[in-house]
Amino acid sequence: MPARNPAQPKATDESIRAVKRTVLGRLYGRAPLPNLVGLDAPLNSIYALLSQTALNNEGNSALILGPRGSGKTSLVQRALSMLSHTNTNTNKAYHIVHLNGFVHTTDRIALRDIARQLLITQDLEHVLIGSFADAFTYILNLLRSDDESTAIPPVIFVLEEFDLLAQHPKQSLLYTLFDIAQSQQTPIAVLGVTARIDVLDLLEKRVKSRFSHRQIYVHNMASVEEFVQIAREALCIDSSTASEAFAQQFNKRIEDILTSSTVSQHIEDIFEFGKDVRMLLRAFTLAVSQISIDNPLLNASTVESQFALANTSAKMKILSSISLLELCLIIAMRSLTQLDISKYNFEMVYDEYKTFMSRHMMAVSAGGAMKIYKKPVALKAFETLVELEIARPALVSVGEGSSVYGRNDLLAGTAAGIRAPKEYRMVQLMLEPMQVVELVSGRVDIPAVIRRWAQQ
Repeated sequence: MPARNPAQPKATDESIRAVKRTVLGRLYGRAPLPNLVGLDAPLNSIYALLSQTALNNEGNSALILGPRGSGKTSLVQRALSMLSHTNTNTNKAYHIVHLNGFVHTTDRIALRDIARQLLITQDLEHVLIGSFADAFTYILNLLRSDDESTAIPPVIFVLEEFDLLAQHPKQSLLYTLFDIAQSQQTPIAVLGVTARIDVLDLLEKRVKSRFSHRQIYVHNMASVEEFVQIAREALCIDSSTASEAFAQQFNKRIEDILTSSTVSQHIEDIFEFGKDVRMLLRAFTLAVSQISIDNPLLNASTVESQFALANTSAKMKILSSISLLELCLIIAMRSLTQLDISKYNFEMVYDEYKTFMSRHMMAVSAGGAMKIYKKPVALKAFETLVELEIARPALVSVGEGSSVYGRNDLLAGTAAGIRAPKEYRMVQLMLEPMQVVELVSGRVDIPAVIRRWAQQ
């Protein structure tokens, strides 16, 4: 066992386990962040709606809309947590039911799970024979105490992937929930969570008429500073997790990593690309999992390597192992694109490749063993690029005002009735010019002339 680095802070095995459990729980979404960054306004709206139902017996419904990874589910969880703390003072009973469009694919499955989450143990087979509304009302009535004159306790329904639930036949689940919430007979709150901004268009007219049309929008982070603050909230610890001295050193290392130029650039790239918080937090998981007694602080180089790996697209990883001929055909397609030729076929690409190689054959031979490949060999390499979807069949006009796009048209043989040899079927390169330069610069087996051709 290697000796502990004397420069590292002292930490016990128990504190290391506590730190890893706390931080990894936040990074994987199993535990909430200490503070939600930039989401105060939607959080207050959701909490106000839920408290009106749970504490004042009001029926409410709302939709929470926002892109994936913007914090919609975290907002609902935080609002329910705040409601739980408030309820400890009032000691008023209420129930929470979670449904998900991915899991509850039919209304019958959803109804069974509603009964399970409400701790109803009675056999419901005889109830499910009737209409959905009657079965649902029967389940809610079972929540009453022995005295039938008592009111039904409030129920909060959280509907994740609301747009998938809206695709159920007849939308009986949604109609029944919205109808009960509107009638005020039973205090229920219905919160739909979805990433589809046009979800209201999926609802039937009778369902829309029962919905309150209250919509709460959740936006992505507005600045890189807020994006970095989310990582800071997920990674930093306090004295409740470890000793105060260790927590200060741990947090200082986190701050040094987040403010370093390399990591800052990677974070900015993720922010500009899609503002995906989950992608940001995922880059820290390996470094946190490697924390030990000998190395209790995060390793900056591990974080940087994970960011670099996350920023490398799957397409570029595949292209790192292609042959030199396939790379030359990609460069030839890029050259045609620079000549404002957006669509090209194999004959055009091979002609561009052959013209360049013939012109620079002597220089290429001096820089490494190279030759002009024959057309059948090049065609096979071209088909490989199509199979990898580096080159995609282009839009083909088949008549006035109509066009088709076939993914495998080059290999299948026809495109909407158009018959042509595969050498003449038009394609488009699915790489940006800078990606081609990056691809060439990342390889050491490229002759100097080919490298200069790619950088032109």
